[in-house]
Amino acid sequence: MSNLDNLTSKILNDAKIKADEIVKAAQKTAAEKYKKEIGKYNSQKASLEESAVRDRDLAVERIKSGASLKVRNEKLKAKQQVIDKVINRLREKLLNMNEAEYIDYMKKNLDNSSLNKNQKLIVKKEFLRKVKKEFPNANISEKEFVNSGFILEENGVQENYTFEVKLEFMRDDLEVQISQLLFS
Repeated sequence: MSNLDNLTSKILNDAKIKADEIVKAAQKTAAEKYKKEIGKYNSQKASLEESAVRDRDLAVERIKSGASLKVRNEKLKAKQQVIDKVINRLREKLLNMNEAEYIDYMKKNLDNSSLNKNQKLIVKKEFLRKVKKEFPNANISEKEFVNSGFILEENGVQENYTFEVKLEFMRDDLEVQISQLLFS
């Protein structure tokens, strides 16, 4: 029996050694897998952190850009309001022009000697008498009137010198000039 005990003991001893080797190999494999997974995790963590920083920076830039755009738009809106006020004051001044200024405007824009009876001149009602005196050769309408400026009509074709039309025609240029004067 001693041989049997020795053989059993040897088998058990060999099995224990083999089991220890398997456990060590399993521990080594587990440690390697753990290290590999930790590496992946750290890599993903770093990638996520970089992505979060980029996303944050982009969000900050968008917010700054949006705020700058809003400020710019508000400034432009305020400037446009000032320009509109200036143009409206100019319109009011032109609409309320006195008789001497009105006649002067007409003289600058009409050649008295070239006016003929085929042309109808439509003027402001309040200055009709003075216009007749200053432009005796003109065919001045006594039934049609304008609020500002004048209209010269010949064969159904009108040349409109009213201030409303002239201001609208010149508005873009006026806005540029006013902007340069006020905001440069």
